[in-house]
Order: sequence, then C-alpha cells, then structure tokens
Amino acid sequence: MSNSQVHFSDMQSTFISNYMEMEEPVQEKEQQLNWCQRTFGPLKKGGIRMSIISLLAPCLGVGMLGLPYRAKDQGLIIELLLIALCGIISCISMHILSWSAGDLQCSSYSELIQMSLGNKMKRGFEILTICQCLLGITQIQISFQLFIYELFRYFEITVDQRELAIITQLIFIIPNLLISFQKTLYKLRYFSLVGVISVIYITSLTSLDYFARGSYNDDIKIKLVDVDFNIFTTFAMTFFCYLCHLFIFPIRKELHNPTISRQSKIWKRQCLICFIVYSLICISGYLRFGDDTQPWVIYNYHGDLFFVGKLGMSMALFFAVPLNILACRQIIHDMLLSDEMEYQLKHRNLRIQAQDGKITFEVDSVDTFRSKIHIYSTLVLQFGSAILALILPNINRYITLLGGLLGTTMVCLIPVLIYLKEYRDKLNYSIVILEIMGVVFGWIGAVYGQF
Repeated sequence: MSNSQVHFSDMQSTFISNYMEMEEPVQEKEQQLNWCQRTFGPLKKGGIRMSIISLLAPCLGVGMLGLPYRAKDQGLIIELLLIALCGIISCISMHILSWSAGDLQCSSYSELIQMSLGNKMKRGFEILTICQCLLGITQIQISFQLFIYELFRYFEITVDQRELAIITQLIFIIPNLLISFQKTLYKLRYFSLVGVISVIYITSLTSLDYFARGSYNDDIKIKLVDVDFNIFTTFAMTFFCYLCHLFIFPIRKELHNPTISRQSKIWKRQCLICFIVYSLICISGYLRFGDDTQPWVIYNYHGDLFFVGKLGMSMALFFAVPLNILACRQIIHDMLLSDEMEYQLKHRNLRIQAQDGKITFEVDSVDTFRSKIHIYSTLVLQFGSAILALILPNINRYITLLGGLLGTTMVCLIPVLIYLKEYRDKLNYSIVILEIMGVVFGWIGAVYGQF
C-alpha cells in the first residue's frame, strides 16, 4: 500500500505561485545576468531557455527538410506564406491552451478537455492523440533508418536498405529504450539540445552554401507562385513542422514562476525561431537547386561538411523518439489512471481522512499502478513504432496524415472549441477564423494527400 497526501495549504500556495502575475526571486535573478550568461549558461530546470529548447526539439526535424520541395510544387512565395500562416496558427493555439489551462487549473491536455468539453471529448482526444503520437514516433523511426542508409552510401558501402533497417532497429532500440524511460523534460534537456544544434548547423550550412555559391547551374528554373489544389497537401505537410503542442503541459509543469507573460515568451520565441529556420532552409534549398530539389533537400548536398550534418540529424532523430514517447505517455497516464481511481472509489479502496485542517487521500496500489503504466506504455510505444516502421515504409503519406488530419484536429479544432466555450464573452473572431481555416485546409490536405 502507498500513500499520496494532498494538503489544502499546499494547493493554495501552488495556485497562487502558478497563476497570479507576481515578481519572483527567480525573475530578479535572471534579470541580473548578462546576455552571454543567459544564452550560454547551464540549462536550468524550469528556465525559459530550457523550455524553448524542449519545445523546439520536436519541431526541428525532417519535416523542415521537405519545405524546399514544397516550394518547388507551389512556388517560393506561396510556401513562405504558408510557413508564416502555420506559425501564426500554431502560436495562437499555444496561447489558447496556456490561458485555458491556467484559468481552469489543469495540469494536462486531457484534464483541460475534460474540464471544458466533457468526458466524451476527453476520451476521443486521448485515442486520437495516442494514434497521432504512435504514427509520429513511427515517422521518426523511418526517418532515422533512411539517414543511416545515407551514411552508409557516403562510405560507398553497398547494403540492402530493407536489411539495414532491420539491423538498425535491433542495434539502436535498446539504448533508445533506456533513454525513453526518463520521466521529465529536464532529464532529456541535453538530448533535446543535440537536435536543435544539428538543425542550426544544417540551416547555417545550406544558407552559406547558397549565398556563397549561388544556384548550382545557370539554367535553373524558379517558380514564385504556382497555386493548384495541391496547396492543401502542402499546407498539411508544412503544418506538420509545427506540431509540438503536447509538450506545452510538461513545460508549464516544470517552468519556474509560470505566469502568462513568461509562458507567452516561450510560445512566441519558439514559433519565431521555427519560422526563421524554416524560411532559411526553404529559400536557400530551393534557390540552389530549383526543379532538381529532392523531397528531402539534404539529399542534394554532398561532401564532408554535409556528412556531419546528416550524422547530426541522425542523432537528433534518435533522441527525438524518447521526447515524443514522454509526451504520449502522459496522455496514457491520464487515461488509465482516471479509470483506476474510479475503480478504487467503487471498491472503497480510496479513503479520505481529515485532521488539523488537512485532507489526506490514501489510495491502494495507485503508485504501483502508475509505475506499471510508465513501464508498459514505454515498451509498447518503443517496440510498436519500431515494428510499424519496418512494415509501413511510405513516410510522405504519414506526414500528410499527421499534419493534416490528426495534427490540425489536436492543434486547431480542440483549442478553438475550448476558446469558443471558455471565452465566449470576449471572443476575437480573427483567432476563430484562423483556427477554423487551419482545420479545413488540414483535413482537405490529409484526404487529398492519400491519393
């Protein structure tokens, strides 16, 4: 038997420090540091910089390497506009989730939906999110296999791609699994940093390559605007690059002094950094290769410097699996633990005692049950995604489906429903229109992209 104690005094102090605008010693200490200390100092738990890096890590991945190819389809100006539009929608959704979670005192996405939209929506969201996360982790596993194959090609080693994928999974799944058992973003902070550094390196390298050398031949053709029905699919695949909203709640939970203004800094800076990185990759990659741009622009580049970039991206993908498992695992925890608590109540195994103004909850086996969820969900997500990656190798279809149908439902539809219900007395209709536009474009693109 294990005991969990919840005290009213603790709850009150937590509420005040979490949701009221107030100056904290943490803030004063941060303001005393100079720019170099704030930027290059150690990553501290609950700091804004660590939170931004944790939120950047799931975004700065292989999705951005396809942006120059999207410009090839729809034109450079159209793709840059879509990058900006998706970034704005993503940032608005982050703020909606942050505001409503604070106002309703919710610590997870599932709890927020339950409080605002009801139990049925909560259950549907949990199922949808688990499917989205499983497909997302599968996409990362497939991308990792493809990058390992590229590394073998660099050394001119002939190997069957299918056999290499199996060998890669067998070799890397155990160390990856050990990292995936970590329970907090703070413990994964340096793994997140590896991915961010790798992407910054590739972005800098591609940008310098274009501005130093220009287009790779004189006959290259550049399209600025070429709109057709594929714009919806392009929107879905561009929106995929911004999917990171499940990490909002772990970040809020670990953030020191999580006032609205501090949270807003994180959401805005993360979206701004993504927009800059995506735009640079899109412009430099497409203007360099034009119609010869590969689906992943990194395939167009060769040489030792770009080999280092591909190696770094492989490491980023390797460490992205534990990050995404952590976010999905929280949803599974919320779903199964709520069922277990309900079971305990029905069987009278949950006892409430009051003494000296404090209320104590004694819950039989809940801590043990939580540990089992942590272990089993990690194993299922790790091995399940690895198996799916081996039997379903068509990655572009997954990106369209993830970004279009599942992504816009989770990132646009649910936030706008919460916004319409919780803030109906002070609605901003521009926000509503943008969020609904994201849902419509994403759903059409997801369906159209499957054919």
